[in-house]
Amino acid sequence: MTGSILFAQEVQEAPKPDKDKKDEQPPGWFQMAPFILIAFVWIYFMIIVPNRREKQRQAALMGGLKKNDEVVTSSGILGIVTSIKDTGDEVTIKSDETRLRVLKSSIVRIINAKETPAAPAGQDQAVTDLSNKGKA
Repeated sequence: MTGSILFAQEVQEAPKPDKDKKDEQPPGWFQMAPFILIAFVWIYFMIIVPNRREKQRQAALMGGLKKNDEVVTSSGILGIVTSIKDTGDEVTIKSDETRLRVLKSSIVRIINAKETPAAPAGQDQAVTDLSNKGKA
């Protein structure tokens, strides 16, 4: 009989993971948080800030509007302000022989020949020419 030798080994159980140590990765939303934050900052500076500046510019324009100012409406009508209703949002402008009642918010630009700076590279030159044509 051949002898078989058995080697006795102590059976060791696998070490249990320690509950205090977390070798796991953080949750997926936590990894995406910086990208979401960057997107919100980009939206703020590219959309909200310019919109706020435009509203401030429009409010300043409406505050400086007075009788006999030459204006351009959003539809492209050139005219001279004949009356302004302070209580409402209405302005009466005169274009040639026609009087038009328009909303203050439809006025895009105030054009005064005395205060208009030289137009850069032909920009707004047509508007300045048209406004000076009637005065000559």
